Amino acid sequence: MIEIADLSKLYGRRHQPALSGIDFNVDNGEIVGLAGLNGAGKTTTINAVSGVILPSKGVIHVDGLDIVKEKARASRNIGWVSEYPSFEQNVRPVLLMRYFAGFYAMSGRASEERINDVLKAVGLERALDMKIRSYSQGMKKRFGLAAAMLSDPSNYLLDEIMNGLDPEGMSYVRKLLLSFRNEGKAILLSTHILGALQDLADRVIILHRGKILETLTRQSMKKLGNPSLKIKVDRVDAKLLDLLSRFGNARVMGDVIIVSGIGDSTGVSEEISASLVTNGYKLSHLSLERESLEDYFLKLTEAG
Repeated sequence: MIEIADLSKLYGRRHQPALSGIDFNVDNGEIVGLAGLNGAGKTTTINAVSGVILPSKGVIHVDGLDIVKEKARASRNIGWVSEYPSFEQNVRPVLLMRYFAGFYAMSGRASEERINDVLKAVGLERALDMKIRSYSQGMKKRFGLAAAMLSDPSNYLLDEIMNGLDPEGMSYVRKLLLSFRNEGKAILLSTHILGALQDLADRVIILHRGKILETLTRQSMKKLGNPSLKIKVDRVDAKLLDLLSRFGNARVMGDVIIVSGIGDSTGVSEEISASLVTNGYKLSHLSLERESLEDYFLKLTEAG
């Protein structure tokens, strides 16, 4: 569990605060996403929780341990992947992982099995004979995740973990994060890929200029913005548009019709479907559309 209270960070008197009194928790078995424009404070937050930088003010606890006053003990409970992971380039992954294992007093057969397991979990089992310098940026991200998993920590800090990953890599990471959550891990994740946050996160914290603008739960993300209906029928004519206009604002967009301004959408889909059939239209598609997290985020940060 990660607990952040009144966290502030100032890099210099001539600079605006990177963070200004932010408070939030990441509970066990929870994925919390950080969203924000460049410079919003996402990386500063993750670096402060990892103990890489010291807070100017505030307290951070990892599994009840103060990351500043009890750093050695608290850090053992953290698996951290930075935005730009950097490793010794002229070695192969297994040898480097053996070196990392020494920090956790891991050795022997159990250590070798764990190393093989985590490298396989991130999809690098076919790249064990390659040196790190030959890895793509996405492969380095996966290796960084494997290194973070080595000690089986109870908390993960993942800074822009999705960047540089191909579709296969993103699929691996999604599955891993969901498995971490099912195992009761606390996961703090930052990414510019807001669609991934909307799919994965239990909560999303929107940062802007070092402050929390809003915290969205999984339920609230399902209800962003005003709903609209996307409809496809066998033909479009004036009668159809007049019929749909009784439910909201109907407009034709290519081969679909969008009905917006439907207000409380409960039961509207069924009413429209029944009306279309009654009036002789063949309905091939009807879906309820809502504002994406990305659209909502852009509006919110622009206002902020």
